[in-house]
Amino acid sequence: MEILKKFASQFGKPEGILGNIAGRLMASTGVQKNKWTVSLLNIQSTDNVLEIGFGPGVATELVSNVIHEGHYVGIDYSKVMLQQAKNRNKEAIQEGKVTLKLEEVSNVPSFELKFDKVFSVNSIIFWEDPVKSLKKIRQIMKPNGLIALTVLPYMKGATEETSKKLGKDIVSYLEQAGFSNIKTELKKKKPVTAICVLGVNS
Repeated sequence: MEILKKFASQFGKPEGILGNIAGRLMASTGVQKNKWTVSLLNIQSTDNVLEIGFGPGVATELVSNVIHEGHYVGIDYSKVMLQQAKNRNKEAIQEGKVTLKLEEVSNVPSFELKFDKVFSVNSIIFWEDPVKSLKKIRQIMKPNGLIALTVLPYMKGATEETSKKLGKDIVSYLEQAGFSNIKTELKKKKPVTAICVLGVNS
């Protein structure tokens, strides 16, 4: 049981051998929810895009295939995920389309560019102070920039009510941080429905 608990904890901040395995599992199971989230953002070729918690770099690859004049920046606080994402996106990094940084969302750095689109998949559930972090994120977004926060609860005993509660929480975080035009999108998944909450930096 102890090894299972340790393995489960790796999905928050993957480390070491177990973290490597968790990252590969996330890469193989996370494609659809990443594709869905990216599709909701309607990313354009010229967009600057920020991803918080890029994990093994699946969405990094999806976005870098769309942007050509824009730029993708990803932050994650796991060294294991940074390495996996770098390996997966080696070419895009060399082309200068992708920048990956080891950083926590609570300490999101300033960038020379402002972002048109920001997104996060199954990361906000691990943020220490979501409202404070979202206020910081707003400062590095363009006016009318769009944010998308997706969650698919995997925790033991998760139900449709778990998804709804998480969705309501995220709506509240975005409202408190000053985002507007907030809407919620749903996608039937296993074990429960995935929720993506979108907001505009007004």
